[in-house]
Amino acid sequence: MMDLWDALYKMTDEYTDGWLSSVFILYFLNIARALLEQCLAGNEDPTICNTVAGGVVRSNATGSRHINVLVTSGSLIPSLVKCLLFRLDNLISHENVYSSWDVGKLQCFQWIKERFDNRNTRFCAIGDGWEECEAAQTMNWPFIKVDLRPNSSHRFPGLTLRTVGFYFSIVYGNPDSENDDD
Repeated sequence: MMDLWDALYKMTDEYTDGWLSSVFILYFLNIARALLEQCLAGNEDPTICNTVAGGVVRSNATGSRHINVLVTSGSLIPSLVKCLLFRLDNLISHENVYSSWDVGKLQCFQWIKERFDNRNTRFCAIGDGWEECEAAQTMNWPFIKVDLRPNSSHRFPGLTLRTVGFYFSIVYGNPDSENDDD
């Protein structure tokens, strides 16, 4: 099966004049993949969320489970294929990919909150657009703006789990100071 995907990747790369294998795309993907893997492995503070550019992320304050969720403005099927081509399927499950093409980011965020919400669930949106920023604000979720341009003050390559944790502590408070006597 992997041979088929490798062949499809190669054909797609040739068809797009090397877009898939361009240094810029590979650089971005390697950084994103490393951050997603770090989140799923729980290598840092378990109160920190998982990250997906242009999407929504979730973390359980107890550190018991992390789930990456992608919200894309593109059509669903091509977006799923992109996830497969970029080999993100082991980091973002297909049932956790949402398309806001027809319904908007806010509606997708509401569906995600309904699906994953419980007392200890924390959400965070990470993206480069105004729509996810406004949706996150409406949902009272932290929003982390990312930008791929090298001179940007919101550089994605500079985003770490520690930085995400700072956003979480601002919106949700410090988990060490919470009283769990409920």
